[in-house]
Amino acid sequence: MPVNPILICAPTPELRARLEQLQGAGYVTTTVETAADVVSALRIGSYDVIVAEGLAVSGAIARIRGATTKQVPLIVVSPAGDVEARIAFLEAGADDVIAASFPSTELEARVEALLIRTGKARPEGAGGSGAGKIVTFFSPKGGVGTTTLAVNSAVLLAGGPSAMQGHGARVLLIDLDLQFGQVATHLNLSPRYDIADLCSDEQALADPGLAATYLATHSSGVSILAGPSSPEADYRVTVDQLEKALRILRPSFDHILVDCGSRLDPRTLWMLEQADTHVFVIFPEIAALRATTLMLGYLAETATLRATTHFVVNHIFPKELLKTRDVENLLRAKPVAEIPYTEVDMIRAVNEGVPVVFSRPSSPSSVAIGTLTLAIVGAEWRQRTAPKKAAPRAGGLRFGRR
Repeated sequence: MPVNPILICAPTPELRARLEQLQGAGYVTTTVETAADVVSALRIGSYDVIVAEGLAVSGAIARIRGATTKQVPLIVVSPAGDVEARIAFLEAGADDVIAASFPSTELEARVEALLIRTGKARPEGAGGSGAGKIVTFFSPKGGVGTTTLAVNSAVLLAGGPSAMQGHGARVLLIDLDLQFGQVATHLNLSPRYDIADLCSDEQALADPGLAATYLATHSSGVSILAGPSSPEADYRVTVDQLEKALRILRPSFDHILVDCGSRLDPRTLWMLEQADTHVFVIFPEIAALRATTLMLGYLAETATLRATTHFVVNHIFPKELLKTRDVENLLRAKPVAEIPYTEVDMIRAVNEGVPVVFSRPSSPSSVAIGTLTLAIVGAEWRQRTAPKKAAPRAGGLRFGRR
């Protein structure tokens, strides 16, 4: 069964219902109402196909194409029996056109054919077990906010403050900074067990129920596999043990976020190879960018990476050392989010052990972290938690006050 994310644009409830029958074929769908909504959604999420109705031949397709650097195939639904409209849409850049009187089997066949033709088909079982998606947070320079972003993204994925009422995804946050990890500190937790304890328990590595007893739970609903309480425990965790731990825990979660710290050791490299998404945190100054460039070159030569890569610029000082456009030019990539300088909010959040998306949900930093969280999970997150609207605002992640 396919698992591709599909963006649907339909102005009328009747057509929306018919197009959303793609869910029955296993596709993950996100529905919006206008071409402008499509543009907004493409700037935030990632999709393998767009199926749209209600587009104006002149201009609409060009605006959609310009909303993302990725080549996203477009199927346009045209009025039944209007051959001239079908031709006009194809000439304007649509990849395929289907008449509004389509049967569901024809729609599914056209989507599948387009996915195969563009090399985007994802058969059942692609990407591993189909269990929790793995998102790694890493920076070659320490102290740039990697843990802060991992922690806040995790609680947002769990539903934000409303997760305490039983909403949100099942999220596991792993602290893989094996010497001085601070995930538990950021959440004001004092876990009884940590990742080194789990990895040294062979029985737990073969029993999901026993392995779960090594996890701590935050009030947001996020499960935590804490970093070791002592730096020497670092040497007790092997790649083989880490692989067993991930295999036994992964089926129980929708998302697994991993704070990898800032050290490229064999365990970090292995985790990066397993990831579905990488979040590389950047501090905008020359030395940090040079370290990032060296890291990317090293990974390209030594690791087999298959993940989507996102860059995040985190302003940890009030004065800009480099402009964002300079960062883009040096990395030849556009960051998915830019975290503004908010020293007091961030320091207070860490000292109090309350994520900033809880304590200051409407702050610029919280909104930017919300943008990052949407980017790393895309259509799947909106399908699970948001109403069928495009361009989610900060509130779409259930920001709320405590």
